[in-house]
Amino acid sequence: MKKITSALAVVTLAGAALASGFAQAAVISQPPQTITLTSGANYFGHAVTLGNEGNTFADRYNFTTSVFSDFGSVVSAFSPGLVDGIQITGLSLFNSAGMSLGGVQVLDGEIDLWKLSTAHLAADSYYLLVSGKVLAATPTGYSGSLTVSAIPEADSYAMLLAGLGMVGYLARRRRSGAATPV
Repeated sequence: MKKITSALAVVTLAGAALASGFAQAAVISQPPQTITLTSGANYFGHAVTLGNEGNTFADRYNFTTSVFSDFGSVVSAFSPGLVDGIQITGLSLFNSAGMSLGGVQVLDGEIDLWKLSTAHLAADSYYLLVSGKVLAATPTGYSGSLTVSAIPEADSYAMLLAGLGMVGYLARRRRSGAATPV
C-alpha cells in the first residue's frame, strides 16, 4: 500500500510540474486605437502596470491617409534600473488589403528601439501593430510616434514647372522690350 501511495505522489507531482510548463501567459493588448493625423504626426503608447510579468501584447493603432505620403514610425521602450522590463518583438504596418511591411529592430535590452519607414504610401486605411512581452513584474511600457507627410503629385510638379516657365518667359519679354528704343 505504501508503494502505491508513493507512486501516486510521484505521478501527481510530475503532472503538476508538466502542467505548469503548459501554462500560457495572458494577453494584455489594448483595444484598437485610432490615431488622428491632422497635423501629420501623433504619439501612441502602452503603460503596463505591476504584476504582468510573462504576459504578451499586440497593440493596434489605426490611421488613414488621403494622399500619397511618406511614412515613418519609431517605438521605444525603456526600463529603468538593471532589469529589462519589456521586450518589443515586432513593429508592422498593414494596409486595408492585409499587406504588411515589417519594422527594423535598432536596439534590444534595457532600451528597445524599433523603426519603420516607407516612401510613397498610397491613400488608404492602415494600422500599425506593436507586439511584445512583459519581462518583469515592475511597471513598464513603451511609446511611439507616427509621422505622415504628403508627397506632391505629378500634376503639382507639372504646374510648378509651367509656372516657372511662364515667369521666365515674362522676364525675358520684359528684358527684350526694355532694350528696344521707343
